[in-house]
Amino acid sequence: MADHVFEAHRRRLTALAYRMLGSHADAEDAVQDVWLRWHAQDHDVIRDATGWLVRACSNICLDVLKSARRQRENYVGQWLPEPWLPPDDPDAEQILIEQDGLGQAYLLMLERLGPVERVALVLHEVFDWAHDEIAPVIERTANNTRQILFRARRKMKRENDRDATPETDAKACDPSQIEDFIKALNLGDINLLVGQLASDVIMHSDGGGKASAALNPVYGDDNVARFFAGVWGKRSPDARVYYVSTRRECWLLMRENGQVVTAISASERDGKIVDIFVHRNPDKLALFASMVENATEIKTTGKKAGM
Repeated sequence: MADHVFEAHRRRLTALAYRMLGSHADAEDAVQDVWLRWHAQDHDVIRDATGWLVRACSNICLDVLKSARRQRENYVGQWLPEPWLPPDDPDAEQILIEQDGLGQAYLLMLERLGPVERVALVLHEVFDWAHDEIAPVIERTANNTRQILFRARRKMKRENDRDATPETDAKACDPSQIEDFIKALNLGDINLLVGQLASDVIMHSDGGGKASAALNPVYGDDNVARFFAGVWGKRSPDARVYYVSTRRECWLLMRENGQVVTAISASERDGKIVDIFVHRNPDKLALFASMVENATEIKTTGKKAGM
């Protein structure tokens, strides 16, 4: 019976841990730790299994976040959360679990928060927990929790054009915008590329020291356009480009020698691309391997974009 109760909550706990940690492996490890704690409990005295499991998961994630922050200080270049790739055949519960807080922009904004702020915000905004429910998890009073949430929301806002926080009001780009961007690259037209970008666009990239990537964010429409034009002109002759759409985001995938080597998603505001997220760390691309076989290929040309 105890196993049945836990398994009924596993997907929700995994999605919760992923939002807090930004890593599939870390989320799965956290959920496994919850399972071990659950089995060590006297279940007859637990009146609210859901609340107990979510609190246990949150506490474990809080500890992981404190150590993960130290580890990421030594990460090569900018750290991006792993893409969330949903099951192929979701049911209604899975869709509900993925309703909010799984896009690259939101997860990267969460990186600005301290561990306690992050846990509190996810529980409140995504899982709709009240202040007095969150307070025991983060070991604060309800009033302190309210203040923590106020500070967290303020930190989630982009302050200026050099602030690498993703745009709060942006939404995920759709496939047509991704295709238009590739067409502009194929045409070799810098002005056309710039025209698709917001003036304050930021490109965020993650190579993790294992693949070439910009070590710092790239700011501004002209700089971002020229960066992509330069990279596009140097791509491998056998490179093939695809896009796949999840319920949260559209991903542009580049495959070379049978391997996905780059995954790109973007957010837009008022029809202009305002944030671009580029994954090149191979450790964060493995989940795309099974998706690319059924993905839509985008035709490319050998023409190099003009500088």
